[in-house]
Amino acid sequence: MSPPIRLAASIAALGLSFAAHQAAAQSTTVRRPPVIRRGGIRLDTTTIRRMTTPVTVPPQSGQTQTVAPKTISRARLEEVFGKSATAIRVVRASGVTDLAAAANSVGIQPGEFAFRKISDTARRAVLTTPVTKPNPLPTDVPNPAATKTGPTPSKSALPQGAAAFIMPYRWLTVDSAGVERVLVPYFILTSGGLTYDVDSRTYRGVALVGVEDTLHESVGPITLPRPLRLQLTTTSGGSVTPPQLAIGHTSLDYDSVAIESPDSTNVRIRTGADPAGIVIPIPVRSMSVAMIPQQRTLQGLGLATTDITVSLPRGIARRDTATITFSSTGAPVNPSSVRVVGGTTSAIRLRSGLPGADSIRAFLDGVLVGETVVVFVGPWVFLSATIAGIVLGGLARFFSAKRRKKASALTRDILKGSPFGLFAAIAGAIGFDWMHLKLDDPAALPAIVFTAGLGAWLGSRLLDRVAPSEAAPAKAV
Repeated sequence: MSPPIRLAASIAALGLSFAAHQAAAQSTTVRRPPVIRRGGIRLDTTTIRRMTTPVTVPPQSGQTQTVAPKTISRARLEEVFGKSATAIRVVRASGVTDLAAAANSVGIQPGEFAFRKISDTARRAVLTTPVTKPNPLPTDVPNPAATKTGPTPSKSALPQGAAAFIMPYRWLTVDSAGVERVLVPYFILTSGGLTYDVDSRTYRGVALVGVEDTLHESVGPITLPRPLRLQLTTTSGGSVTPPQLAIGHTSLDYDSVAIESPDSTNVRIRTGADPAGIVIPIPVRSMSVAMIPQQRTLQGLGLATTDITVSLPRGIARRDTATITFSSTGAPVNPSSVRVVGGTTSAIRLRSGLPGADSIRAFLDGVLVGETVVVFVGPWVFLSATIAGIVLGGLARFFSAKRRKKASALTRDILKGSPFGLFAAIAGAIGFDWMHLKLDDPAALPAIVFTAGLGAWLGSRLLDRVAPSEAAPAKAV
């Protein structure tokens, strides 16, 4: 064979060998024939072994890996749950079963739980942490490893006035690495109770629900392999929204629920391992309307009045409007009802009655929301000022009369003008204040004196004009 022909045959053989290797690299077939011939080229055994060996692909993110169950002894369960007469239950995807009394251990996989209800009621936690963040947790619950009575939650801050409850549920589970986690749920009423909503005429509030991993307090939020499901309902009317929760992580960012009720109620919390559930009391925060009288002591017998300002509590939104009605044990107020807008004040007026204490009460939708007391005293100050005015009016009439000045005439002028002075003072006090002297103001004693004196003087002059004049002395014969 000539050299050019041999060179061409060698190039062709090399090309076929390269094509065979490239096809082997791109092929996804697990098994191949042991020998591949292309143009007289035979692949060696090393290449065939590499092409026929199966490739192991690692599981992608999100795929569930089968993990061998972790065996947890009954002694360990009693240690983390605490002693209780209730049975330990095992929660699996297939259902809930009781741990047999003779069983000394149980196998738990990620997503499975050992559960115990340690009490029939939730325990109130004492809130002592300063308020800095909206993620609340109590801080006074002892460590189960030390006292076996409860968990120690994280040091998150608490909302002002919040009421925290530790639910009597304990779940023990393991993660994919076999690390044990003991979960304790919390129920936190952010305002300590429900507040009145003017628009809906019901009480409303917000509660936070979450779980804590009590064995790893310093660790941040952990995603649970399987969420804990809770059902929340009220026992005496009202509603909880949403009624079901699926808690998928520990620690912060608690799930929130809205509670609405016509009055104080209870929230029943159930879980699949405890169908009977537990009950948490939900009180209402009594709404208090501010009632501030300008004067707490008035001259009695209707001789004085005072204004009482009425305002809604600061928690009411500025757009809310409430109709407040009033009742009193003594003199009535005017008007008997007012509409009060949040952030503003309204006023009612009270006129004095018989001497004694008068209790004025405010009602919202028939519920007592405010009260104040005004004392009515004997009108001695008013009478003293009136008498002083009558005497001054009589003196003015005596010295202004064009007649002989006799001592007996002074007494007569005072007595003649006294009914008119008293009438003028009383008329001004009860509202006929034609001179706008504000006689119902106890500080306006000079005005009372002036009105009584003016009335006495005018009355005395009127009587002198109407009555016959004093007889002239007889002429001497």
